[in-house]
Amino acid sequence: MDTTLQNNHKTIAVFLHILSFGKWVIPFGNFILPIVLWGINSKKSKFVDHHGRQVVNFQLSLALYTIVLSLIAVTIVLVALFSGGPELFQQFDGNDFPFSDHMGVFATFIGTGIIIGGALLLLAIVDVIYSIKGAVDANDGSYFKYPLTISFLKNTDTEEDSEITEEEINNA
Repeated sequence: MDTTLQNNHKTIAVFLHILSFGKWVIPFGNFILPIVLWGINSKKSKFVDHHGRQVVNFQLSLALYTIVLSLIAVTIVLVALFSGGPELFQQFDGNDFPFSDHMGVFATFIGTGIIIGGALLLLAIVDVIYSIKGAVDANDGSYFKYPLTISFLKNTDTEEDSEITEEEINNA
């Protein structure tokens, strides 16, 4: 590991991970804030560049997984709703429980909500845990690699020129 790693590079890398929580403050803050900090500081060190790429790739991956899960949920709900036919829609006009004759549709709604909602909750938990772990590893001067991450932003250096080896990332 690079023993000459400066403290300010570690601090920048820590903030890259912490800024992914910006989505709780401003819309798309988990993308905008780390990208701005990474864009300003990516040329300062390979360490900062590595952590910036990891944060952005992880947040983009989570966004993609969320979109896919949401599309699956909407598709299942629409198919279940339209499979009930016109009688189901006519029941929405009355005062009775609209799914009394179509409990299978109602069960599909509930099941989809539990399964997809649980998966989305699990993604949120993974996001929080690994963002904190990434910040801690960055503070320790370790190279961190997020799980479940698609490499949208690949390292542009060749393997010979890179200061970061796969062994360092895997041992971190």
